[in-house]
Order: sequence, then C-alpha cells, then structure tokens
Amino acid sequence: MKKVLILYKFLPQYRVEFFEKLRVSLLAEGVELSLIYGKLKNHDAKKNDERDLPWANYRENKIIKLGSTELFWQPSLDKAKETDLVIVEQANKLLVNYVLILLSKFSPLKFAFWGHGMDMQNNPKSLKNRFKYFFLTHSDYWFAYTQGVKKLLLGKGVKAEKITVVDNAIDTVTLKSQYNAYSPVELNRLKNDLNIEGENIALYCGGIYSNKRIDYLLEAAQRIRIAVPDFNLLFVGAGADQYKVEEAAKNNEWIHYIGPKFGMERVPYFKMSKLFLMPGLVGLAILDSFATQTPMVTTQYPYHSPEIEYLKNKENGLMTQDNVASYANEVIRLLTDENALEELKVGCLESSTLYSTEKMVQNFKNGVIKCLAL
Repeated sequence: MKKVLILYKFLPQYRVEFFEKLRVSLLAEGVELSLIYGKLKNHDAKKNDERDLPWANYRENKIIKLGSTELFWQPSLDKAKETDLVIVEQANKLLVNYVLILLSKFSPLKFAFWGHGMDMQNNPKSLKNRFKYFFLTHSDYWFAYTQGVKKLLLGKGVKAEKITVVDNAIDTVTLKSQYNAYSPVELNRLKNDLNIEGENIALYCGGIYSNKRIDYLLEAAQRIRIAVPDFNLLFVGAGADQYKVEEAAKNNEWIHYIGPKFGMERVPYFKMSKLFLMPGLVGLAILDSFATQTPMVTTQYPYHSPEIEYLKNKENGLMTQDNVASYANEVIRLLTDENALEELKVGCLESSTLYSTEKMVQNFKNGVIKCLAL
C-alpha cells in the first residue's frame, strides 16, 4: 500500500471534513493517508477555530524567532522517511520543507507543494515572494488552490503535467442544507434576542484581524446607517481586532458582536442577512456567500486570496472601487433595490454548485494518484 503524508501547521475547523473524506477516498485507491498537524500560539490563535482529529498525529511546532519573524519547525522527518509522498503547505517559514526538498532529491521520497504559488498578501516583487518563486520548481508535484494559481505556476516554469487544480472549497453541501432547514420561527426568536426589528441586516463573518479592514467596514457602516435607518450590522468571528468591533457595538445599538460561530451555529446570521460585507481580504468566505445566497460586497483590495476568482462581479457578488464612499453607496443601493439584490442571489445559487468539499477531495485524490505514478 502506498503511503502519503500531509503536513499542516495547524488544523482549522473548515479542513476537518476535507481530511476525513480524503482519507476514505484514498484508502479506496489503496493509498494510506497520514496527517501531522500542530497548533497556533501567536495572535492567529485568537480566531478560536482549531480542531483535532483522532486518527491524525498532533505534534507541537517548534518556533524560532528571528526579530519579528517566526519560523516553524514541524517534527515529522521520522514519518516522512516511511512515506512515498509528502505534501506540505507552501510557506517560506516552514523550515522542514527545505529538508524535505533535499531528501526528495536523494531518495525515492516524492515531495509536493500545496498552496498559492506566492504570498498574495504581499507585493509580487517583494523579497519574500522572490524567495518563494525560487522554490516553485523544486517539487515533484503541485496542488494549486485555483486556476489562477496554476496560471502563475506555469508562468514560473512549473510543467502543466505536474499541477493539479484542487478548487479550494469548504462543505457547501451541508451548509446549504442547514440554511434551507432553518425555521422562520427560530429566526424571529433570534432577531428578538438581538433587538432587531428591521429587515436591512448585513453580516460580517470571518477572522477579525488587520487584513480584513474592520475600521474601513465600521466607517462605511456609519454612512449606510444614515441612508438606511433600520440598517443593522452583525459581526461573527474573532481575532486580534475584535476589540474594535466590541467597542463599536457598545456605542451603537445597531452593531452586534456575536463572537466566533462555526458550522450550524453561523447559519441563522446568514439567514437573517441580506448582504455579506467584507471590504478587506476575501478567501474561502466567498463560498459561505454562495451557499447561503447572501451576496458578498467587497472591494478592489490588492491582497485578496486566490478564491476571489470565484466572485463574478455583478453576477454572484459585487466588487466596488476601493474607497469607503463607493463601498457604502453600493451597499445602500443593494439594500434599497430589491431587483438588483435578487439578481445577485440567483447568481450565488448558481455558483454554489461549482465548489464543494466532495469536488475538492476528488481533485486532490486524482492529483495524489497521478503524482505517485510519475
């Protein structure tokens, strides 16, 4: 039986089902999957979204600090040496990656990257990205998040036959089912608990940290509230900047800080909301928008994650100019134009069928089988 090992710096809740289903899918092909993961200790740990897996192997990350930079050593070489293929996150700060690259050059071990191809929250010409580009062709195989990542890799010299596009996703099937099953009675009870009487409700759901531009959203919200007097804004999530939301909620009865919610817990907040507001970094949250038919409004922010490709402007969501006035005006327009909002909701419903954990598992499995056969 072939053996595959995936190294993950930490295990977020949205990846659990993917790993569970990938393990079963690979086993049916005669491939045994192992997973080694660590846990976060820095400000990212405040998101409160880490989980454990009984069959996976938790090993504490060793953190080396160089000034403000944190480097991670993931203890895994013993397991890697017993493996046919090791798949790692593509990140400069993961030191074991460089050792595994060397091992793959002088042993039967195959080495694969899984990632974005570049740090999309950094200048493409930055030193960090130039360093990252150098190693792009030093792997036996690539699991690219999206078609856009594949295009980048091809442009940097990675051969097409060594790339699988996984179409990064979450469990949209279950989310859609939960959304459709949530009862109006329960929804009204929750709205009453939040002292919300109007229908013009919008939601922010995700990590609350600098790249999400919480100050930007709060400023836009003040403008929206003036034009739409019953406007209410919900914040679901946690992170280093949540104190800004908590302070805003204390001073504005129409701003509500819910805290971190996962799975079914977050569904009612989407159900009661007309729009999903995220003017900063957009990643997998776009799929929450599709599955719940809650159109996302974002901006031409230059540092989105690869999944921004899934957003088709004015079809399944909206991307505005990157200034607060334009952003607020477009939200006001959608809240007051039922037909325009409905068109975006139809686009969300259509797009919700394109991305799922099941499809991602199938893509990933096919890539693993192809890589092992090389």
